[in-house]
Amino acid sequence: MFNQTIIRVGVRYGVLCGLACFALVLLLYVTGTDPFGDWGRISFIPVPFFIFWGIRYYKKFHEGEISFGKGLRVGLAVSLYTSLCTSMLAFILVYLAGPELLQQHITETLALLEQTREEQIKLLGEKTYQMAYQTINLMTPGMLAADDFMRRIFAGLIFSMVAAVFFRK
Repeated sequence: MFNQTIIRVGVRYGVLCGLACFALVLLLYVTGTDPFGDWGRISFIPVPFFIFWGIRYYKKFHEGEISFGKGLRVGLAVSLYTSLCTSMLAFILVYLAGPELLQQHITETLALLEQTREEQIKLLGEKTYQMAYQTINLMTPGMLAADDFMRRIFAGLIFSMVAAVFFRK
């Protein structure tokens, strides 16, 4: 059940991927773009590559042939450590950059919410729309980091499934 090799591969490739993702977040911040908005999706580019490389390394040097389950566990380990590393560094960036970065993200998100107001109300209802509007206004650096963590772990899950299918016996 608990395989230390999978954890070691996950840590190695996950932390490297987390640093690569954070470098892209930092690049977006330096250029004046909201690194957590629409352009922030660019920071997800390294995730499938590192998951692929992690599973390939595990297969080549530890198992030879791996099952879907082991491939998925390696991919999820890489994804978990990527999400942890990037979210932690993003929290530190938001905390050190001050309230301007967080306020920029809140402003962009509220503008996007206003642009799609009719569709949102039609799909979710007025009460839910107002609650979402208020929640966005109350966003903290921790909430932003948690949201980033969840988005990365979900993307990693999808890419892990694809890579595990590719590398299975």
